[in-house]
Amino acid sequence: MLRILNFRLGNRLYSVKTAKKDAKKYTDTINLPKTKFPNRLTAAKREEQERLILENKIAVSYEYQQEQLVEQRKPTFVLHDGPPYANGQLHMGHAVNKILKDITLRQRVAHGQRVNYIPGWDCHGLPIELKATSAAPGQKALEIRQKCKYFLRGLKHSLYSLHSSARSFALEAIESQKEEFKSWGILANWQKDGIYMTFQPEFIENQLQMFYKLYEKGLVYRDLKPVYWSPSSRTALAEAELEYDPNHISPSVYVRFSLNPNGLEIDAKNKRIYALVWTTTPWTLPSNQAICYNSSLEYVLVSISGHNTDELYLMASALVSDFEATTQLKCEIVQTLNGDSLHNLTYRHPIDQEQMDLPFLEASHVQESKGTGLVHTAPAHGPEDFLVSLARKIPVKCLVNEEGVYTKEAPSFLIGKSVLDQGNPLILEHITNDVVHSSTMEHSYPIDWRTKQPVIIRASEQWFINTEKLKAPAADALERVEIYPRANAEASKKALLTQLQKRPYWCISRQRAWGVPIPVLYSRDTGKVVLNSNLIENFCKQLREEGNIDFWWTKSLEELVPSKALKKLGLEAKDLIKGSDILDIWFDSGSTWSAVLKSDKVADLYLEGYDQFTGWFQSSLLMSMAARDCAPYKSLFVHGFTVDEKGYKMSKSLGNVISPKQITKKYGIDALRWWVASHGTQHMSITVSDKLLLNAAENLSKVRGTLRYLKGVIGERATNQKNTPKVLDPSYLNRYLLSQLVDFESEVEKLYNAYEYNRVVACIQNFLANQISAIYVHLIKDRMYCGDEQELIFIRSTLTHCYEQLCKSLWPIVPFLVEESWSYYDTKGGAFHEQCVRSKTEWQDKKATEVINAALDVKRLVNQQAGEVNSWHLAVSIRGNETQLKQLEELHPNLGEPLSNTELCEILQVGSVTLFATDDRDLQIALSTLQTLLCPRCRRYSLDNSEQETCNRCSSVMLAKN
Repeated sequence: MLRILNFRLGNRLYSVKTAKKDAKKYTDTINLPKTKFPNRLTAAKREEQERLILENKIAVSYEYQQEQLVEQRKPTFVLHDGPPYANGQLHMGHAVNKILKDITLRQRVAHGQRVNYIPGWDCHGLPIELKATSAAPGQKALEIRQKCKYFLRGLKHSLYSLHSSARSFALEAIESQKEEFKSWGILANWQKDGIYMTFQPEFIENQLQMFYKLYEKGLVYRDLKPVYWSPSSRTALAEAELEYDPNHISPSVYVRFSLNPNGLEIDAKNKRIYALVWTTTPWTLPSNQAICYNSSLEYVLVSISGHNTDELYLMASALVSDFEATTQLKCEIVQTLNGDSLHNLTYRHPIDQEQMDLPFLEASHVQESKGTGLVHTAPAHGPEDFLVSLARKIPVKCLVNEEGVYTKEAPSFLIGKSVLDQGNPLILEHITNDVVHSSTMEHSYPIDWRTKQPVIIRASEQWFINTEKLKAPAADALERVEIYPRANAEASKKALLTQLQKRPYWCISRQRAWGVPIPVLYSRDTGKVVLNSNLIENFCKQLREEGNIDFWWTKSLEELVPSKALKKLGLEAKDLIKGSDILDIWFDSGSTWSAVLKSDKVADLYLEGYDQFTGWFQSSLLMSMAARDCAPYKSLFVHGFTVDEKGYKMSKSLGNVISPKQITKKYGIDALRWWVASHGTQHMSITVSDKLLLNAAENLSKVRGTLRYLKGVIGERATNQKNTPKVLDPSYLNRYLLSQLVDFESEVEKLYNAYEYNRVVACIQNFLANQISAIYVHLIKDRMYCGDEQELIFIRSTLTHCYEQLCKSLWPIVPFLVEESWSYYDTKGGAFHEQCVRSKTEWQDKKATEVINAALDVKRLVNQQAGEVNSWHLAVSIRGNETQLKQLEELHPNLGEPLSNTELCEILQVGSVTLFATDDRDLQIALSTLQTLLCPRCRRYSLDNSEQETCNRCSSVMLAKN
């Protein structure tokens, strides 16, 4: 127990003696920190400094660690880069992603581990195609892309121009983005051979081989299926290419279908019976080919108020009340029916009068959660509809073309009309007598992620990956994948598994021009796929010779397929046609592990935003499972997305966009990096605001100030190394700080390895503010400024280790600041990335920690009692039993004797301390005032008499210096 005696000092204490007038100045005799490392830089100077560090230090650091760390016992850490699109300017999302990756790489290097990181770009797809074609005079992007389908008719030049333009645009974008990535200090080899681009011939060759491998395994196939289709882009879309409009307005319509009289046992006679169906897509009614029901549900026949009493309506009994609430129409139940009694029912098509005998089909997807328990089924426009019809061998009838317009096979009043703009009102007008109730509803609806226009579901011949065969093994593989941050790991893994299970199939074909062609031929007569290993090898050979894949579009089939190959097929060129589809860009990026990674082609880490649960994380997993039955990554790190201070997504239309260039120009690159580390890992919404960025810059300024102070104390490296302590350091404070450094290094490494970079920042700031500033530097100040040479050597040695450990912990986050600071320490030109900084196990000192903590406990009590006085005027008496004084005696060895030069006096910052042994249970502390004059040089020790110029300690130190 600690107890302070009931003793209070006055508000202020004064020495009874006054200092001499015109006192001698001792500034030149004090060991003041000295350094040329500036406390702050002007914007212009900062930019120049950043440029020099980039050119002279960071530019060579990736190659350096590749060469120098190869002998380390740790395996190479592989971070596989998810390729950003090669279009447009970089935004804050890019900054978050790339800087988080860089922090991850640098912390591995700082801890002696070699890293492998190859930056990449996704160079295909609609975004680049639109950019490339937007400059075409007099032609819209869609018109140029449409020419892809007619290249055999002599339009090769336009397609070649498109590819050339798209390639040029992508290369320009890559160069621009690469320079900005480099400016952020991203650790990589940015030369041509150190990056990957998905339009490189070697990458495409790997992709063609991958396609064929999966085709041979039966995992890639062609089929007619309903897929998400974008009329605005005129192409199929994968789930990952969809966004959702939460405020979309759709019709909400109850439509009646006239039942045929046979097949249903009813009590009421001479009644017209109708099936009641609810739909939000009336435009699909012309393609209706069945009504689905669930045999496990209970159904009823009802009469509806306001309708003819001779009419009865069939619906699920559980949904009657919902129908009444929605329509404000009252229902009277006339008869209850079991669901399995509906299997023989047939009905008449509401639009096509020739279809008089359409079936009812039993289906489990019919539920009683909404609607009527009867589902309008159009196999061309719904996945469940398609599967149910496929099982019954019902043909798929698609009346909508790729432009989202009704074809000539549609009813005459619909031909040439847009299904989304005109289809719904035209059909509702046409069947007005069969519309029981019509309204609208606001709901979430899929839109094209690029054009932001609504999509439809439309059956078409496409290429697919059989995800059903891959889901179970992929889910098993995911169980062995670590997910970070740990706080969200379970939710993240569940989200990824859910998205995986939801995927019915993966459509990998796209009706676009700029991309990797699906390398298949088709029989002109039958449409059958013609593909074998010889053809693939021939295509790859031409790819290597040409240097790009443009030949697929520019060469005729006779040029594309050698006569020898045709002969082996037993076919002539006129018997075949080339495929015109390209591969989904997710097939491109999903196969990057195979083209880019070395050795076992498994990355230690994929690090991307949470939207990649439906994108790259999933496509890479499925491709890897399909090709070799294992995941392409050991760990996933998932980060959030940037929003403004109000939580809104950044967009030009809202005027809330802040670009990385604006931030780096105003605050500096390291401030941007510090902000990313502080806020980029713990939340799914990452707030970007001037307030947070200014706070990052201010915190960084404090860090700079601490590094500058330490640098001023320890001096230059060459001089420091000559003055290494030759004897064991007797100071508990020095031993304490070294012991704390061991714990600090361990904690920082643990947080880095857990990808908790916000906690790394907090840990560094806490260590700076407490262990270094508030405890060590504050308490050691007298010894450092006024002590003898041996004491200064020990302090410099301790703070050198401290400085190096801080540089090690800071370098992953703020490499520019660390390299700048290090250049003033190592004046011979060495860079920090060349250093190997490790604490020593012998620094771990439990005893020193316990001793200093005991002294700090006493200091807190002394401070509480002393108030605002100059504590060097105080004498402290401490009374306690043997156990209580055990730690303090290490710092103040003589019991009962007042001493002023012990380490306990230094820690308590008082003029003298006396320890008294008692048998009391409580530790007792008493303060009194010293009636002496303090030394004018150190302002700590007392003078023996008024004639003495300095205290004995200071006199001895100054004499030794002279």
